Amino acid sequence: MDSSQQRKFSVLMFPWLAHGHISPYLELAKKLTNRNFHIYFCSTPVNLRSIKPKLSEKYSRCIELVQLHLPYEDLPELPPHYHTTNGLPPYLMSTLKTAFDMASPNFSDILKP
Repeated sequence: MDSSQQRKFSVLMFPWLAHGHISPYLELAKKLTNRNFHIYFCSTPVNLRSIKPKLSEKYSRCIELVQLHLPYEDLPELPPHYHTTNGLPPYLMSTLKTAFDMASPNFSDILKP
């Protein structure tokens, strides 16, 4: 079977909302694309905006960025620009974790075909 006929596998990658987690996941995603995997890379919009420049045209068809929206209406102290650990004041870390847990219905929607 030549490479154009090989079965393509899909993987959803969902790292914690910290660049120390996101960066290695992104590198793994790139390596998996070389093995005929299609990657859905899920994170918050603020994180995806920061990694989008790191994806060259080579990966544009095999790594799809999927937005997970954290509920901020219920947590006004955690506006969307804080939906990452990058620049997050330490006192808001537990609020970020709470928002992450509250987003489970949104994540379930992502998993539905």
